Amino acid sequence: MELNELIKELDKKLIVTGKEIIDGIMYIYCETERQITKCKYCGKESENVHSTYTRVISDLPIQNYKVKLIIKVKKYFCNNDKCQHTTFAEPLDFVERNAIRTKRLDNYINNIGLKTSSIEAEKQIKDTHVNVSNNTILRIIKKNKNRS
Repeated sequence: MELNELIKELDKKLIVTGKEIIDGIMYIYCETERQITKCKYCGKESENVHSTYTRVISDLPIQNYKVKLIIKVKKYFCNNDKCQHTTFAEPLDFVERNAIRTKRLDNYINNIGLKTSSIEAEKQIKDTHVNVSNNTILRIIKKNKNRS
């Protein structure tokens, strides 16, 4: 399976623009296709890009590499004069707001954490090239439990 196809599993709008491997970490550079996006505050559509910024998101490992997604995120102008926000960032459905891990990585950590102690889960998860502390495992389990 090609890298672009793997990334499209996260979000069909993602495009891989580059890749490099440094010290056992695979950095995958991505951006989203240009699109019409709704303001998350008022719901008005916009395609006018204001600026971009970069998010670094950890994902499931590929082969023996830790994976860091370097995502160029677009900020859009809101076209609604009555909206209190002049700009908004495009949503990334595969990651929680302000999160540093993909939802699928959090689910992976949660599933292992539910089957064993947090200390044992930490060892097991680190063996798969994902750095996570036992406290983070407990936070992820607690967060998922509260959603149920």
